[in-house]
Amino acid sequence: MKNKLIPYIVLVLIFTSFSGVKSQEVLKIMYYNLLTFPQTQPDRIDTLKKITNYIQPDVFVVNELNSYSGGVQILNNALNIGGVQYYSSAVFYDGPDTDNLLFYNSNKLGLVSQFQIPTALRDISEYVLYYKDPNLSSTLDTTYLYFYSVHLKAGSQQSEMALRYLEAQELNSYLVSNNRTNNLFVGGDFNIYDNSEQACQEVLNGGNVTLVDPVNKMGSWHNNIGYQSYHTQSTRSNTGGYGGGSSGGMDDRFDFIFVSPDIMSGSSGVEYVDNSYKAIGQDGQHFNGNINIPANNSVPADIVSALFYMSDHLPVEMEISIGGDVGLSSNFEFINRVFVNNENNLIIYLKDGVVCDDLTIYDISGKIISHNNYSNRDYINKDLSSFSKGIYIGSLLIQGNYINFKFLKSK
Repeated sequence: MKNKLIPYIVLVLIFTSFSGVKSQEVLKIMYYNLLTFPQTQPDRIDTLKKITNYIQPDVFVVNELNSYSGGVQILNNALNIGGVQYYSSAVFYDGPDTDNLLFYNSNKLGLVSQFQIPTALRDISEYVLYYKDPNLSSTLDTTYLYFYSVHLKAGSQQSEMALRYLEAQELNSYLVSNNRTNNLFVGGDFNIYDNSEQACQEVLNGGNVTLVDPVNKMGSWHNNIGYQSYHTQSTRSNTGGYGGGSSGGMDDRFDFIFVSPDIMSGSSGVEYVDNSYKAIGQDGQHFNGNINIPANNSVPADIVSALFYMSDHLPVEMEISIGGDVGLSSNFEFINRVFVNNENNLIIYLKDGVVCDDLTIYDISGKIISHNNYSNRDYINKDLSSFSKGIYIGSLLIQGNYINFKFLKSK
């Protein structure tokens, strides 16, 4: 009898420790089009330093980088400054046209891999990071984050829109082919004028990959005062801005960070921090005008000035919670009991009145091992005889939310 209880006891210890002991950490993510840096006005590094020192991002992804030396300047002269030495960067790839690069806080994150997705104009860059969980050495368990740096073709002509659509298709094809569905951050300068454009729909809904706008402000934002709090381009109303760039004032929402839906719900161990998404320096009061005239009180005056001079785009920022009980705090509201019995069956009893629609099981690396559809089921008996011994993550779809738990198959 004791042997039959061992799998259940071990499972409960893993389940409860996963859902309530470790603390959460908040990470800042920022995307920024740097306006052909450092090709034009390389002394703008001092301007960028003011912005990054103010925001202190944990993940910083850039578009319109022109050279390896520009990346070195950013790392050494805008991030690792004032005694800070923990920023690292991915490898710079010199592709066609301008390039991308990701920088990250190496105290909190590590780089797993990167890949260049070629398109007809510019590469789209993939960067896979892992979270340095405080218990990583003992649990060998972490969370992977997938970042994509996108800079689609600019212009409002039909031919330019068509090229954006083709570029978006290349991105989506890569995501589908490589089973990228969770913990996705797809950001950059999309140059799209409204959400009905084919490129936008391909990014949001192409194939079986779904992405969402964290602030849910899709629509026709071009030169539309109703979207003035979300416009990111242009910071200057007249030509001849420092470093060149586009003029016309703040009237387009070109820059985004789209995310996979699991980030909004926290179902994959990463959760969007409510009300954290913003265009830095956007106060909603400078439609079709300079970002710094009249006074802009959304950030300190010297940061407003730096945003005006650094680029014709505003950076976009969001925060996420990671680690600890992210996405798991509500488990015990729905699940009454979960264990692996001596016959290698995963047994799940839901609480009275709670039913689930499906169960997905992942291995510890995040790979989907199995998926089963259920219809209003309050009890599950899942055969694990084909599974190897180890720790797995179960994800139940309950009332439109994904509820996660860990379990151990011990034999």
